[in-house]
Amino acid sequence: MGRSQRRIDPAKEIAVLENRHQKLKAQVAAYESRKALTDKEEFALQKLKKEKLRMKDALQQKRT
Repeated sequence: MGRSQRRIDPAKEIAVLENRHQKLKAQVAAYESRKALTDKEEFALQKLKKEKLRMKDALQQKRT
């Protein structure tokens, strides 16, 4: 059976998404706690926020 055909346990998938979301949340908080960010750090922060939002959306879809 190919990897794409395997069924993932929904509870496990939610746990993985929640874990990823929490890690992103911590990374965002670390950047936001700084007094100033370089342009590169500001860009990285925006990417993290977008990924965090994607994780949140994915969690909401899995829970409904």
